[in-house]
Amino acid sequence: MRHLTKRLKFSDGEIDIVEGVNYQTVAKTALHSSVGCSQFNLPEGLATGGWDTAVGIPDRKTGKPDMTLRYSKNCFVYDAHQWLNQGCVAVDHVEGRLGEPLNAKGGGIYVLEWDPVNRHIRSWVFTPHSEAPQNLLDSISTASHPDPRQRVSPDPRIWPLPYGYYAIGKGTHCPASHFQNMHLVFNLALCGSVAGNRYFMDCPKEFKQFPTCNEYIASNPEALKEAYWKIKGTRVEILSFMLS
Repeated sequence: MRHLTKRLKFSDGEIDIVEGVNYQTVAKTALHSSVGCSQFNLPEGLATGGWDTAVGIPDRKTGKPDMTLRYSKNCFVYDAHQWLNQGCVAVDHVEGRLGEPLNAKGGGIYVLEWDPVNRHIRSWVFTPHSEAPQNLLDSISTASHPDPRQRVSPDPRIWPLPYGYYAIGKGTHCPASHFQNMHLVFNLALCGSVAGNRYFMDCPKEFKQFPTCNEYIASNPEALKEAYWKIKGTRVEILSFMLS
């Protein structure tokens, strides 16, 4: 699984509402930006999740994997201590909200709130659907009501804490201008800069037979015959704001 929100150009940034890599079964949200956007030193208690790690990155001089444990809190895609294009990645601590376990539950609901006025980006996942707060369920069920007055607006203020929280905007370490001009995209990416580089760690069984992710995909296309998105619906609510 890859990004649901995609940049038009590099300087516009990229927000991956839900991103899964290889066999991982936890939900992730990733921000990719130009230089000058990071998420270090955030207060505690803003989210239930944590941060992805950057381990095994090849040393630029020796090429040997650096197994130093670091957290991916720099959104800059060329940060020297993270995987290329890794960005800053929030990770849900609850297993089974992505991949095969998600399918077994009948899917789920992914939500991202992008709010530069209140200076944050937040992300949730609810699976099975019954775990979602009533306000969100009411919002979904009334979204197509012919009478706009009967439509319930989602109100994240009364939802549980998100698993992902990013500080964005004035007074933070990430100006809001790093993310703009977005398009919604549903995408399946094969290998790539993060999943491909993590292949030797995340897919040890396949790695024994095929030394690279690209070779595995080329040699075993049958493994991807069930790789697809099944989307019941999407909803976007947009408010006007001034970037800071």
